[in-house]
Amino acid sequence: MKWIEDNIILKVYRGSHSYGTSHETSDIDLGAITIPSREYIIGFENFEQYISKEYYNFGDKTKKAEIAIYGLHKFFNLAFNCNPNIVEHLFVDDKHIIFYNDIGKMIMDNKFLFLTKRARHTFGGYAYSQLKRLTNKLPVDELKTRLNNLNERIRQYNIYITKLEYKLDILKKSITEITDNDAEMIISLTNEIQEYNNMVNKANDEIIIVKKEIGKGQHNHIGSHKGLIEDFGYDVKHSLHLIRLLNQGIEILETGELHVLRPEKDYLLDIRHGKYTLEQVKSHAEQLFIKLDEAYEKSKLPHSPDRKKINDLLCDITLMSFNK
Repeated sequence: MKWIEDNIILKVYRGSHSYGTSHETSDIDLGAITIPSREYIIGFENFEQYISKEYYNFGDKTKKAEIAIYGLHKFFNLAFNCNPNIVEHLFVDDKHIIFYNDIGKMIMDNKFLFLTKRARHTFGGYAYSQLKRLTNKLPVDELKTRLNNLNERIRQYNIYITKLEYKLDILKKSITEITDNDAEMIISLTNEIQEYNNMVNKANDEIIIVKKEIGKGQHNHIGSHKGLIEDFGYDVKHSLHLIRLLNQGIEILETGELHVLRPEKDYLLDIRHGKYTLEQVKSHAEQLFIKLDEAYEKSKLPHSPDRKKINDLLCDITLMSFNK
């Protein structure tokens, strides 16, 4: 559909090129946002995303690229939840931006709206999925350790919930006439309690998955990176992304920033080239998971994005596109 390309508002390099970890055999990955025409937004038609592995129109006519083009609303929904593969579109290095127009710039100018404490769950969750795929085989003992860690995390969350509920109860009993400050404090405490309850629910969901894996025993299925496992004894590509995702999640929580072009890119490339053992990678990842949890507790970012601001931005952009 020609309108998909014609209505692109932002196009960037993604993957290894944007992380600074590309090498001579790296594929070219691109990402873009497009605004569907009005029949797709307010009519019967529907558009969420378009993916092609034979995309040429990005400057170099001699190479094919893989591109994922997201519809505006799909992009906002995923970015609202701090999806790692989505928010990185807005934080790539300037040299990795291929194109943007004035509407694309509006989104990039508001990119920090999408960075919240949800990064703990999304970047950490994606990292854990990479950890599980390092050898396409997780020993039962390791799964049991992960299960124990999840149960301990839930115990800690419930302690925080109890303390917050007690604090909220004391506050409500002490109020004779509600002021604006009192109302803000009640809302803040209520939202924080809800956020911790959500974390408990997500941890419980993860426990269900881990228990299923334990039930399968010493499983071993072949994945798409079979050659890497045969060469290095484990999947070095998943290892690279495991460490990258954890570092990015920590960076967001500690600084409120996200650098897609990684400052530790040389270290990541060393991992990709098999210079570290599986045990070394796992040991480092375990340290980073702990640091991620610590960063979450100390982070000054909001627990959730400002829904109204993001919704207003989405409405403004949509109406602007109609006028154009």
